[in-house]
Amino acid sequence: MKDKPLSENNFIEESIFPEFKKGKVVALTGAGISEESGIPTFRGENGLWARYDPNLFASPEGLLSVLKERPQRIVDFLGDLYTTLFKARPNPAHLALMELEKRKILSCVITQNIDNLHQDAGSKKVWELHGNAFRLRCNNCGKIKYLNKDEVVKVIKQLKRSSDSRLRILKTLGRLFPRCACKGRFRIDVVLFGELLPPGVLENAYQEIENCSLLLMIGTSGSVYPAATLPIYAKERGIKILEINSEPSNLSLISDYRLMGKAGEILPGLAKKI
Repeated sequence: MKDKPLSENNFIEESIFPEFKKGKVVALTGAGISEESGIPTFRGENGLWARYDPNLFASPEGLLSVLKERPQRIVDFLGDLYTTLFKARPNPAHLALMELEKRKILSCVITQNIDNLHQDAGSKKVWELHGNAFRLRCNNCGKIKYLNKDEVVKVIKQLKRSSDSRLRILKTLGRLFPRCACKGRFRIDVVLFGELLPPGVLENAYQEIENCSLLLMIGTSGSVYPAATLPIYAKERGIKILEINSEPSNLSLISDYRLMGKAGEILPGLAKKI
């Protein structure tokens, strides 16, 4: 199928409207939808991995080694990560998905993103495959604790003021990631390289797709596993797939429909016409 902007694809629109009207639509979102909110993709030219080696900053062992040998780099990393996340706001694509959920057309959002933007937009049912940067999890008992954004800003400022002292950096980090009642230590609840996805999340995502009639694949490259297996699972079950991406992905060939362009422009227009 030839890819064109939404405005030039009335024949595509008309053919997918019945799928939307069944009210069993699931959205799978990736970094592309958040990029429109000002969050660079991790692997992009301006992403975190262009400045921080993912082998160190995206793995438990790597982070521990950096903390031990160069704690100042942890300060830089956390400062850059949260400064970017704090500036981001839900864009029209996030809001369109929320509106589709309110109208009982969209069943849920399955996201690879850790930025909480779907919840900020008002989406109620969000399955987070890779966790959430505004949530802490005890590494021992799994207890969850939510981060107060004002408190994070305060701690980041304290970390920067403590950057000349390894001991003060460690003490400040101890306030951001305190001990749990079980004596375990809280950490950011995101999935690092080599770690398993949160218990039950992938299973729930498969269940959501199994019960849907249309899968929206939005802003994802289809290169990160196991998330990339979800559209393949949908295809195997005969579920229609609509891809909305700024450029073709690794899974474009299995899509039934493709709308190439910004999700923030395509989704609101699509939602209005359903």
